[in-house]
Amino acid sequence: MKYIGFPIIMLGSIDSTNNYANRQIAEHEVVEGTVFLAEYQTTGKGQQYNSWESERGKNLTFSLVLYPDFVEIMKQFMISKVVTLGISDFLIKNGIKEVAIKWPNDIYVGDKKIAGILIENTIQGPVLAASVIGIGLNVNQEIFISPAPNPVSMKMLTGLAYDLEESLDQLLKSIMNWYNVLQSNGQKVIDEAFESRMYRYGTWSGYHCETGYFEGKILGVDEIGRLLIEDRDEKLRTFHFKEVAFIQPKKTELPGE
Repeated sequence: MKYIGFPIIMLGSIDSTNNYANRQIAEHEVVEGTVFLAEYQTTGKGQQYNSWESERGKNLTFSLVLYPDFVEIMKQFMISKVVTLGISDFLIKNGIKEVAIKWPNDIYVGDKKIAGILIENTIQGPVLAASVIGIGLNVNQEIFISPAPNPVSMKMLTGLAYDLEESLDQLLKSIMNWYNVLQSNGQKVIDEAFESRMYRYGTWSGYHCETGYFEGKILGVDEIGRLLIEDRDEKLRTFHFKEVAFIQPKKTELPGE
């Protein structure tokens, strides 16, 4: 186990912190734990080229650089587990309830999205050489204008305004706590914690895949991060990213409404 500091590289308006971080790694020596923090992203990236809306100066949009060369390629989803657990811990410690991890790497509060993660890994031989972890966390934004159906922020949930610098420090420490667990061969602990916090875990819900609509309940993920859903016929279905869509309830409410 090792302690990683957090050199913060402040950026003004940038296309994407992940793009910037990857360019820096390719051209310079970047210390593990370096954070590229943007005031505003013009083309913030989500999974499969989705965009991420963030009002200037209101939220946390950054990329964290790690070198997890102790993680085998087949187990790279462990990085996603570590990051999502860290974010959910941070939110829970700040008094936010009903926090859940929506597979593969979103954070929900009830049925509303509060954070998104995009992890881009570089592979060297049988292990990961580098992970650029892009995180967008809705902190103080109160009005969302994009067509995203269900955004929410910390301030909308609690009515409190948050200091972004202090929140970033707390969030990074929370993520690194789980990263240290992974370094200490704590995969079982991580797996159990991740499963216990999964959105819709063990409950019957609607989904859509290439064969159409079906009802199922999430049983977890396999070793490579595929989603496991049991359908009404007791058939276990396995899905990669973007192979299944969560059917959202028609009306979602904030906790406490």
